[in-house]
Amino acid sequence: MTLAHVAALLGGVVLSEAVRLLNHYGYYSNLSKLFEKRAELVVCILMGYFTSKICEESSSMIASIMLHVVFAGYGVFVDGLLRSTQVLPNLQSEHQSACFRTANVAECREIIKSGTGPAAPKNTLSALEARARPNQRLKLAFGIHSCFTSSDEKSCRNFRASVEKLLYVDEKEWVNFAAVARETAKEALDGDNGDTASLFGVVQLLTLKTMLRVLWPDRDPKQSTNEQISALAHGVNMQWLRSKEANDSDDPSWLFDKQTSLKDAVKAVFPDWVEANSNENLCNLILPGYETMWRVVLRCFVEVKARNHKQAGGWENVLKSFSKEPTKQKLEAELTQSDPRVAAVHVAKEALRLYPPTRRIYREHRDADDQKPNVSADVEAMQRDSDVWKEQPDIFKPERWIGKEEGYDQGYMPFGARPFNCPAKRWRNVPMPFGLSMIALLVGTLIEVTDAKWEIHGDFSDKEEPLDTDREAHGAAFLQRKSS
Repeated sequence: MTLAHVAALLGGVVLSEAVRLLNHYGYYSNLSKLFEKRAELVVCILMGYFTSKICEESSSMIASIMLHVVFAGYGVFVDGLLRSTQVLPNLQSEHQSACFRTANVAECREIIKSGTGPAAPKNTLSALEARARPNQRLKLAFGIHSCFTSSDEKSCRNFRASVEKLLYVDEKEWVNFAAVARETAKEALDGDNGDTASLFGVVQLLTLKTMLRVLWPDRDPKQSTNEQISALAHGVNMQWLRSKEANDSDDPSWLFDKQTSLKDAVKAVFPDWVEANSNENLCNLILPGYETMWRVVLRCFVEVKARNHKQAGGWENVLKSFSKEPTKQKLEAELTQSDPRVAAVHVAKEALRLYPPTRRIYREHRDADDQKPNVSADVEAMQRDSDVWKEQPDIFKPERWIGKEEGYDQGYMPFGARPFNCPAKRWRNVPMPFGLSMIALLVGTLIEVTDAKWEIHGDFSDKEEPLDTDREAHGAAFLQRKSS
């Protein structure tokens, strides 16, 4: 065997591994089925080797020509492979194509855990792969590389550890978060807006600027203006909406590389951002930290301030009390003057129940025949299921949480479920449970700043029904300064 033959054999193996890795990380290849069958690949390599060996014994010239043909063939395969792997997946709007959806508690837990729906054969994909594959839209739309888009166990573990380090901070750091939130809310309302301000704009700025303090504690807050942060908040939201559009093109208009305005907004807030480094993409943290948060804050604020609930006065008081003194004790402290005795944590839990940050959690299921439908855990429907939430499940009612355990009969998954619980969920062995505390802090701060000075206007439905959870719903709502 000559060195050239060895090189040809190694080249075939390397090519096979390249295809496997490309598919593993979410790219798609028309040649993948061929190279996934290693036996066929070995046969092809051996046939090429023996053919060249026979030709070498009969004629060195023919052997040389055959060797060039073999390498030319490899070149064709490599070229075809590179071209085919650049084809983007045909992403359908809201993952509706061939998607099984359920709101059953047990089925939702199993889908989140393994991507396996009821009566379906065991998923041949790993749990990480089942999660990463439906999220490739985020990779294309925002250029992110995180545990949501990657199935690499080590990188996912490292990403989670880095996030936990940022979220699980001492109570004294929460005082700093509260100061940023209060200053931001006042600036948003008492700036140059006049007597009206967009509710979307205020909540988005309040949420993103506070989360910037959480996620980048060493960042100089003076390096960007509120206008620049608002532009980034708006840009992220609009890009999310664009990426939800049906895509029948191999080159959709919403690819991150084409979003000049969004990238400019990122650079305005983070001047040192290096676009080429996907691991350092700011959207890796902005999406889970901001995009999933602000919509819950907005709807919780509307429920408390604008829907004429009988108990709303008590909710306002506990939220304001917590925003002024953000401690774990204050989060759980029940209002003694009211009956029932509600706490800020109950209000935040109810906001997450009725308006979960992720309405549906998607997984990809692949069976032995390589059929790959998506499956979905309908978290929103599950958390409004009357079989679990027997007391007026469609009504915002924080009092339902008094004396209840966190899982409430296991039908409560705003932070996902094992083994993919969001780090923001953790309650035990941390100074403050981040998700609940941040929602209570932001809503309480907004109530505190607007109290007796601003009133909310918008087309909100009857309080007997949940607020519209469409991403663009209530975009016309606004705050108006009360006349003195």
